[in-house]
Amino acid sequence: MFEASFGMKTPVVLLLYLAMFATALVAMSSTATAAGTAFTYQGRLQDAGAPASGRYDLRFELFSAETGAIGSAGPVTNSAVAVSNGLFMVSLDFGTSVFSGAPAWLEIGVRPAESLANFTILAPRQLLTPTPYAIYTLKAESLNGPLPDSQLSTNVARLNANQTFTGAITFSGDVAVGTSDSAANLNVQGSVRAAWVSGDGTGLSNVVASALSAKAIERLWRSPIRFVTVGDAGNDPDSNGKGAVAYNFRIGKYEINNSQYAALLNAVAADDPHSLYSSNMTLNIYGGITRSGSRGDFSYAVKSGMEHKPVVWVDFYDALRFCNWLHNGQPTGAEDASTTEDGAYTLVPETMSANIVARNPGARFWLPSDDEWYKAAYYQPIDADGPVGGYWLYPTRTEDAPFSEPPPGGVNSANACCETDRFPTDIGAYVHAASYYGTFDQAGNVQEWTEEILYLTNRRLRGGSWVYNEFYSKSTDLEFDTTDYDAAGIGFRVAGASEP
Repeated sequence: MFEASFGMKTPVVLLLYLAMFATALVAMSSTATAAGTAFTYQGRLQDAGAPASGRYDLRFELFSAETGAIGSAGPVTNSAVAVSNGLFMVSLDFGTSVFSGAPAWLEIGVRPAESLANFTILAPRQLLTPTPYAIYTLKAESLNGPLPDSQLSTNVARLNANQTFTGAITFSGDVAVGTSDSAANLNVQGSVRAAWVSGDGTGLSNVVASALSAKAIERLWRSPIRFVTVGDAGNDPDSNGKGAVAYNFRIGKYEINNSQYAALLNAVAADDPHSLYSSNMTLNIYGGITRSGSRGDFSYAVKSGMEHKPVVWVDFYDALRFCNWLHNGQPTGAEDASTTEDGAYTLVPETMSANIVARNPGARFWLPSDDEWYKAAYYQPIDADGPVGGYWLYPTRTEDAPFSEPPPGGVNSANACCETDRFPTDIGAYVHAASYYGTFDQAGNVQEWTEEILYLTNRRLRGGSWVYNEFYSKSTDLEFDTTDYDAAGIGFRVAGASEP
């Protein structure tokens, strides 16, 4: 159980709100000070009665009443906040026009960093009370007429002179360079960061978007995915020729779940010309996503209780389009080359119908190759207590078939037919049954698409499933389907670049 006590400190701001039990001293100056909306919040967090240590996600929201009511501002989420011996500090900014003088209560939620769990709401909400402040300004009675340049500090920018700025410059409105009648250049020696770029790009050159790293793109995601690193680059193959990978890479710790796939749908599938959504996701009991609205205005929601179950009713190209969306930074927009149709894979009718779509050079996130999937599931180096030859027969680090039993099970358990009432379980529910590299559910839950082409028209499937018995997760098993096939027992996980 989480417990917390909090205090808050802040720069000089209008109608500053402080927790009732916090004390703040605001130092006034004889010079003018710009008022901001951000403040620093300090607190003490306890976990099971002891001071917490580690990283936690903290969520803050304002309410107009101590209980009930609808949030009036926020939520503001600070991810992976460092907590040491119970103490933490965060910066909060609810924006302007939030504190009007009326009572306000702060609600705080907490969960371990990178957790998929819901936030634990701390009770009670904290009452915030207003504290006025004074602004002191320089006297200007002696100024008569324009202020001469000679009286300006050398740090003051002139509009009619060349200027060099050594600090950050923030503009709250539009900034124009040149006019429609007189062109001008913007010269930047360094990097340019922008949340959004518009225009037709005429004359734009030397922009290397592909140079952005996988981890840099990952920071743009709205729906996080947890990865594990598969190291030991250049490992030998198994006796069947499978599993050798010349490079380090990352692979999804879990299968992609309904919440993550619904984020894709809500971002790009308002019209859905490429049928990323299947009606079986709604109509079939194993599907976890519903759709509402009309074409051009579709919206999607996850069925209650299905949030963390693997997404199913996805075919091979649905999985590739999800990877393109990740590669492109999880953007919002139509299903086109900027979102789902290009990136890690170039999807055009000719190569799709011929089943020759391949991973593009420079792909940041992708569907695992058969060797990548195989290595993540079965490989364990001999010098790291692995078996003779370095490969296990099953993904649970054993030569024996896993037990089909309800979670959490033991170190050799999986969701295979039929001890879970023939139904998928939450991803990672078998908490003790990980592969050597830390992946879960490669031995069960749903089968997973890989890139490998088989018999011209098919792609390989790997892993166990709640539909079939536990022997389907054996390394020697051979399963495949056509690229347009989807089913209640087929899903996927993603892989990505590993960087120093």
